[in-house]
Amino acid sequence: MILSQSEPAEESYERAWAYYRAGNYARCRELADRLLADHGADDAGLTLKGMALAELDQPEEAIEAFRLAVQIRPDNEEAWAQLGTALVTEGHLAEAAESFRAALRIRRDNHRAMVDLANVLYILGQVNEAIATLEEARRTRRGDLGILRNLAEMYASDGQSEKALATTLEILDLQPGDVLARCDAAWLLLALNRPDEAGEMFRSLRRTDPEQDHELYAIHGLVIVEIRRRDWRRALNLAIEATRLDRYDFTTALLAYISSRLFDQQCAVTENELNDRFELEHREHRRLHAEAVV
Repeated sequence: MILSQSEPAEESYERAWAYYRAGNYARCRELADRLLADHGADDAGLTLKGMALAELDQPEEAIEAFRLAVQIRPDNEEAWAQLGTALVTEGHLAEAAESFRAALRIRRDNHRAMVDLANVLYILGQVNEAIATLEEARRTRRGDLGILRNLAEMYASDGQSEKALATTLEILDLQPGDVLARCDAAWLLLALNRPDEAGEMFRSLRRTDPEQDHELYAIHGLVIVEIRRRDWRRALNLAIEATRLDRYDFTTALLAYISSRLFDQQCAVTENELNDRFELEHREHRRLHAEAVV
């Protein structure tokens, strides 16, 4: 259906939005163009056109539409935020940060713009400002699991393990069955040299895992806990238990190291190497389950 020149602008705009919500971005862009041609350039139509172009993987044209929108109406918060997102896609991070800041000057509690700004700032190396921005988003949207996960990851990658753990435990308070948060909490407790609490977290991960997706990871974690405690017998029993699921690679290395400590023998594997290999296992395990959460 072709938009007639006599159709009121409001009806044209609503039809274009309906196509956007339905995922028909090409039709949305077509109607937005006709709306702009028939009724003159306006920020709402340009913003919608830019959003459709972004979905159609035409970021340069989307950026142009958003820039025109904010020129026409500098207080268009949505256009500034969308401009920032499009600029990130094209790698223009500094300019994207300024666009997100512009959106926030219009509405200080725009949590989406805060999160986007924080992530851009972090990539740009402005870590303190990035974390402060995410903390403000956290205060604005209390209990938002996405913001909490983002903040916990940022604290952890910046080496602020205590704050990362506190934020991760907040996620568990809100969502006790969150296995990704349990994986993170167990790992952070190990990093903070709190093996007793880490052991309980790994055991709780096993209890909340009836399909055993986390079984091997949790047992390996418990072995590392017992190595930290220097309880070689318990470590050996757990490593033997792990052979039910894996008889190669990391499990074998754990068995070799524990046996060498029990029988006072030389071992080609060091404890530091075991810790490094468990860190790799944690990262891969976390990546897979983070994708499932998304």
